[in-house]
Amino acid sequence: MPIVKPGPQLMSSVQLKTAKDHISKKSGRGLDVSLNLTPMIDMFVVLTIFLLMTFSASGEILFIQKDIELPEVTKADEMEQAPVIIIGGGQVVIEGHAVGRMDDIADDENFEIPDLSEHMSNLKKNYRMLHPNQKFAGNVIIQGDKAIPFRVLKKVMFTCTAVGYVNINFAVIPTGGDKGGEGGGEAEG
Repeated sequence: MPIVKPGPQLMSSVQLKTAKDHISKKSGRGLDVSLNLTPMIDMFVVLTIFLLMTFSASGEILFIQKDIELPEVTKADEMEQAPVIIIGGGQVVIEGHAVGRMDDIADDENFEIPDLSEHMSNLKKNYRMLHPNQKFAGNVIIQGDKAIPFRVLKKVMFTCTAVGYVNINFAVIPTGGDKGGEGGGEAEG
């Protein structure tokens, strides 16, 4: 095969000139096909803008439940990743697991909630296994309704400190002041 100058070499395998003319006339259009990139670039621009608008650098730490009305504060700090205890809707829930009903917890004479204590101990063990060289900070976030009984809140806080979660933070709604946001504040307890 002879050496040919680089460039478009369509139908180079067909040797007869009449056959080439017949094939090119049969299609009714030229053999040069170009790819239109404009619609594809427009789609990628729209997709990139959508992803940038929905991207959260800090991540979602807390999802506020419908039946819980968080307290409002004027000064709040940013939340850090920690186990979340939800007190509301008639029950106490940690990380999606119900550990007791509020009525039963309020009526119980013991200050420590056994199921909550066990679950938090497991979380602490898991943290220590996954982070062997780091000191356990003992952070926990309590997401409680404004109207929860103080006796239940006191027992939850006692259980947290008994297990080793001594940095107790409360999920709140910032209403202005120093830092504002939507359901992402934290008041230290």
